[in-house]
Amino acid sequence: MDTPLVLMDTQRINRSAKRMAYEILERNTEDNEIFLFGINERGYAVAQKLSRLLSDIAEVKVSSAQLLLEAESLAGSDDIDTSEVQDKLIVLVDDVIFSGHTMFQALNIIADEMQPSEIHTAVMIDRGHRKFPIQAQFCGMELPTKVNEHVSVIVEDMEVKEVTLEKV
Repeated sequence: MDTPLVLMDTQRINRSAKRMAYEILERNTEDNEIFLFGINERGYAVAQKLSRLLSDIAEVKVSSAQLLLEAESLAGSDDIDTSEVQDKLIVLVDDVIFSGHTMFQALNIIADEMQPSEIHTAVMIDRGHRKFPIQAQFCGMELPTKVNEHVSVIVEDMEVKEVTLEKV
């Protein structure tokens, strides 16, 4: 592929994110508070989108924060005190899941720093090819890819704009 193939445009991203938000609510009807933790920049952009949608469609308190794996810490979490998360629902959000390594690292940080009631996982794209026993419970698109293909989630101004596929 010379030019990247567009897998999801803004309209499809919005539709998929809205479906994911409804699925999160349907699966967690007893929870009146949801904490979204976005992994790095692109995962945080997806988490922000889900946060807005969840707040729009239900009377549930939604908080979001960025989980920076390089620093192994929480960032952008002015509205979240880790003690507030005790016995609450956490949704760990990333842009793409492939081997499961990134999600596994993030789960370890959450487990070390917090005591949630449950942890769910959400991704915009699930590529398959797991090396870790991790699955995405909420997914915008499942796309089994080849190892020599790369999926890019394009983020501009903290908004998910496009998802593309290209050979590397």
